[in-house]
Amino acid sequence: METINDNKLDSLTKRENERQLNLQKKKDFKDHLLPNSEKLEFFEILFGEKQSNIEALIHKSRNCSENELADHFNYISKEILALQKYVAASNIFLRNYDLQRCQRILQDLTLKQKQLEEDLLPKKKFSFKNKYKQHGQASISSSSKEKQDEVDFSTKIPVQKNICGVFNKDNEDVTMTNNEIFKKDITFENMKNCKIFLKGSPSTLHLDNLMNCQIFSGPVSTSIFAENCENCTLVIACQQLRLHNSRKVTIYLHVTSRAIMEDCKNILVAPYNLKYDGIEDHFLSASLDINLNNWRCIDDFNWLSEKHSPNWKEIEDNDMVQEWAN
Repeated sequence: METINDNKLDSLTKRENERQLNLQKKKDFKDHLLPNSEKLEFFEILFGEKQSNIEALIHKSRNCSENELADHFNYISKEILALQKYVAASNIFLRNYDLQRCQRILQDLTLKQKQLEEDLLPKKKFSFKNKYKQHGQASISSSSKEKQDEVDFSTKIPVQKNICGVFNKDNEDVTMTNNEIFKKDITFENMKNCKIFLKGSPSTLHLDNLMNCQIFSGPVSTSIFAENCENCTLVIACQQLRLHNSRKVTIYLHVTSRAIMEDCKNILVAPYNLKYDGIEDHFLSASLDINLNNWRCIDDFNWLSEKHSPNWKEIEDNDMVQEWAN
């Protein structure tokens, strides 16, 4: 009889323990959901505010004076990058369709900014105008030409001071010193089989439609924007890197914030190791910390999983160039 009662007691105790355990699991599950719900609501409010702010900045662009445009667009790029980083940091509690919606909005903001920047800052014209000004301005003597150039130069001189570039070259070496590029917005576009050396600290570097090229750059004080690059080697240092629509690119990278890539494949990454006389001073003038390098911190906006993106990987030690020197 005692044994039967003991068995009943054990059974009741076991059932009570299971009931308490189930109650605790339900409580834990409810507690787990509540913060995420609150975080999602806060995220949507803050994301909407930041999106509206960026759209207002883009709309304001046409009201900026031409000598303010370069800094204005750099600021918009930083705001978009900050919003991209906020989305990436929030992906723990965001649902897949929330992530996809945010990425579509970010892509749309980036496209609007880029199209407006190309409309208001036509870099090709400014670069070639520099050459015409240096070699041909002295020959302008007629009053009619002076009047034409008065209108032309009055709107373009402020931009010429901050923007320069090289376009449409094949199988050429290009070297630019700090006197030529310091605090300027540098663009290289439509280049094939070229080797480019930037021995100084530009403000911003734009790389577009490069094939079989090597880029060796000193520290860039703000951003490097690279897109449509194929089979290239980039030895670059910057505050932030944005790489789009590129493949088979090897990057020796120094970045003090993070790098962002989108629509890219077969990207190889290693730490920056460029050496040339004066590079330490150029890091100082660019306000980049030579000892802070987040070259492994790369956000792939086409890869939402917590696992490592298949679109980029570190270069093996045996395959790495130990030092680029010039």
